[in-house]
Amino acid sequence: MGIKTAKKNVIFTFIERIGNKLPHPIYMFIILSLIVVVVSKVLDGKEITENIAVKNLVSKEGLIWFSKTMIDNFIKFPPLGMVIVTMLGIGLGEETGFISAVLKITIIKAPVRLVTAIVLFTGIMGNIAGSAVFIIIPPLAALIFKSLGRHPIAGLAAGYMGVAGGLSANLLITPTDVINSGITQLSAQTLIHNYQVAPTSNWYFMIVSTFLLTLVGTLVIEKIIEPKLEKELCNDEEKIEEVTEQEKKALKFSMLSLGIYFILLGITIIPTNGILRGENGSVINSPFMESMILILTLMFFIPSLVYGIITKKIRTKEELLSLMTKSISQLSSFILLCFFAAQFVNIFKYTNLGVLISNKGALLIQNLEIPKMFIILVFILFCTFVNFFIGSLSAKWTILAPIFVPLFIKLGLTPEFTQAAFRIADSVTNPISPLEPFLPFMVICMQKYNKNYGLGSLITVMLPLTISFLIFWTLLLFVWYWLNLPLGPGSYIFM
Repeated sequence: MGIKTAKKNVIFTFIERIGNKLPHPIYMFIILSLIVVVVSKVLDGKEITENIAVKNLVSKEGLIWFSKTMIDNFIKFPPLGMVIVTMLGIGLGEETGFISAVLKITIIKAPVRLVTAIVLFTGIMGNIAGSAVFIIIPPLAALIFKSLGRHPIAGLAAGYMGVAGGLSANLLITPTDVINSGITQLSAQTLIHNYQVAPTSNWYFMIVSTFLLTLVGTLVIEKIIEPKLEKELCNDEEKIEEVTEQEKKALKFSMLSLGIYFILLGITIIPTNGILRGENGSVINSPFMESMILILTLMFFIPSLVYGIITKKIRTKEELLSLMTKSISQLSSFILLCFFAAQFVNIFKYTNLGVLISNKGALLIQNLEIPKMFIILVFILFCTFVNFFIGSLSAKWTILAPIFVPLFIKLGLTPEFTQAAFRIADSVTNPISPLEPFLPFMVICMQKYNKNYGLGSLITVMLPLTISFLIFWTLLLFVWYWLNLPLGPGSYIFM
């Protein structure tokens, strides 16, 4: 056992060293952008499909496009606005001590053995709130672990894996279900004219997946990741102090204000005619979901403000602005990185190189004469590979579904089954994909606890989780296949 552990540590150390020798993420995005530019020139005009070809970025049209969209690429980069706005609430909570007090008085008494599972489960379930969970759950999970005397980076990894690696799993029907089912239905109708795919088509499978991933993630973090981290230096040695009587009083009023906020929020969504409900009373596709960033920001800002006023950390309007400014100023390096990351993502998208890579790989798999189950496995592995080149779920599935959904129908497998296989692949490699928009944010969060940590360190921490999620989630799909279980209400595996 000792030899196996030593070999495992050598492998992880090697990966970490190689990863940490990579350029700073900003320079890495610049280098990747230049590579894309050169390749787009070499493959200029190469036809991918009947209506899609590689675009040359250094052509007249390409240069005009870049000069006109550079600022928009940055401003419209999704993590940028979400992080800044949400930090107005979370940052105030950190600066006033509200978040720390909540952790001290509640979570610190939680059973240690349940905390990892709770964080992972919360991350998976939190995906119904959209991308905002990336900047809320992992940092809070790190604080929770730290408050319990555990390694905060293990908590960060648990939260990050839940929101990124468990993206497609949930106990509820989420916007992801709606997006996937629409694309799958259109692809299926190329062979079966009136074929319908409901948003609930993978519901049963995703419910079981939620509990499986929570269990697997908990075991990997506690048995593999955290023991290794315990040997490393954690720069933040701050000890948690006892909650004072004034802080307890402030917490009571803060929670009262939060309760009032939830009541008012409930009035907007619980009644079927609530103002934040969507068409036909829907909550999934509604102003409520579209307003999630503001809702979450206020959820932290309001009680943090009350807490700060009662503890006298906020006595004037100027002090409030000073605390908010301080919390935002910590994001300066992240904002700079967002500029270069946004240019790379949009350049890659403009040139259609991602479409080319996906299309050529898909056609190769289609031409292989191999057993059905092996095709499913190859399909999953191929989609995990594509996830390193195309970050958007809808973009990937829009490219792949028209090829693989009809192919699997011809093999006797339903579009719903193909969709479930894709969702596994689309989720598991998110935490280590260079196109994951929140990857730089996670590196910055890790550096709060260990300044020596870099991109390689993050990959080293997340890789065991990624591999285990891929293995066990795929095995679950095979079990579902062998037992011929329904994937969702009225949704089956075989045609």
